[in-house]
Amino acid sequence: MNKTRIGIIGTGGITQVKHLPFLSNYDEAEVVAICDIDRNKAGAVAQKFKVPHFFRQAEDILARDDIDAVFVCTPTNSHMSMTLAALEAGKHVFVEKPIARTSAEAQRMVDAAESTGRLLMTAMYHRFRPDSLVLKNFIDEEKLGEVFMIRSGWMKRSSGAERPEWMLDPRFSGGGVMMDLGIPMLDLCLWFLNFPEILSVDARTFNRIIKSEVEDEAALFLKLRDGRLITVDVGWSIPAQNTIAFTVIHGEKGTAWLNPLRINRELHGQLMELSPGKQYTPIELYHRSFENTVRHFIESVRNGRQPISSGQMSLDVMEIVEMIYRSAKEKREIGAKGSGAETDTE
Repeated sequence: MNKTRIGIIGTGGITQVKHLPFLSNYDEAEVVAICDIDRNKAGAVAQKFKVPHFFRQAEDILARDDIDAVFVCTPTNSHMSMTLAALEAGKHVFVEKPIARTSAEAQRMVDAAESTGRLLMTAMYHRFRPDSLVLKNFIDEEKLGEVFMIRSGWMKRSSGAERPEWMLDPRFSGGGVMMDLGIPMLDLCLWFLNFPEILSVDARTFNRIIKSEVEDEAALFLKLRDGRLITVDVGWSIPAQNTIAFTVIHGEKGTAWLNPLRINRELHGQLMELSPGKQYTPIELYHRSFENTVRHFIESVRNGRQPISSGQMSLDVMEIVEMIYRSAKEKREIGAKGSGAETDTE
C-alpha cells in the first residue's frame, strides 16, 4: 500500500517537536505540505524537515489531490472551521485536543465526519502511553476486580513560563486549565471505565495565581450512574517544587498507580505487587505516547477503521466539561440530562 499522504495546518511547537520528527521517519506516511499564517515560518519548517510544499492558507493544502489526511494543529477557536473544511474536501482529520471550544462545535465536526464518510480523531495522548495501555488491559480483564473509584490529577509547578495569549482568552481557548489539562485526564479516566453513564458533576474552579479570564485550577467530583466515582484535580501554576501527575485506580481486588506504573493485587489472601513489564522513563513515555497516537491514526486511515479516540468520544467529554463549568459557575452539583440528580448543594 502507498504511503498515507499528510498535510499539516499550523507549525507551532507540537508540530515541530513531535509530529514532524516522527512522521519524517515513519515509513507508512509522508508529509506533503504544511501551512502557517506566518508563511516565512512555514517555509523555514518545511526546509528543516524536507517537506516539499508550504503555504500560508489552509485552503491551498485542502485543494490538493495528493493529500489523504490533515493534522489540525492550530488554536482551539479554529478547530471546527479547519476540520469542517478538511472533511468537506475529502480528507481524514487528526485534530489536537480539545476537539473544540464547545459541544455544539464538536457536534458539527462529528456530523460532518459521518456525512462525508471520513475519519475524525482527537489527539488524546494519555490513552496511548505504554503504561496506560498495560493498565487498561488489567482493568478490562478484571485483574483488579470491579473498579469502584479513580482519582486523577495533573498540577504543574510554577515555572514562570508564559502560555500563549490565546490560551488565556476564553474566546479562543474556550476555557483554562480544565480545557488544557483537565480534558486529557478526564478522558483517560472515562476510557479506563469504557465511558460509563454520568449521574452528576460537582466542580469548582479558581484563578487565584495567574489571575486571567480563565481558570488556573479546577477540581471535580464525578458521580457515575452505577455508583462509581471519578475525581480530577488540575492546576497550571501550583507553588511547588515539582509537577504532580497521578492516576490511582481502586478495585475490589487491587490498586494501580500511574506515573510510575505500579499494580498491587490480592492473590490467595496475599497482597502481591505485579510486574507490569518494561518500565519507561517519563521522557520515554512522553515520546511514545505521541508516536503511538499518530501511528494509530495512520493505521486507522489505511485500514478504514474508526480510531479508538474518535470525535464522538471527544464530543461526549465536551458535554461533561460544559457540566463542569456550569457546576463551578453556579457552585452546585449538576445532574446529567435525564438523571434526576440535579440538586442544590449550597
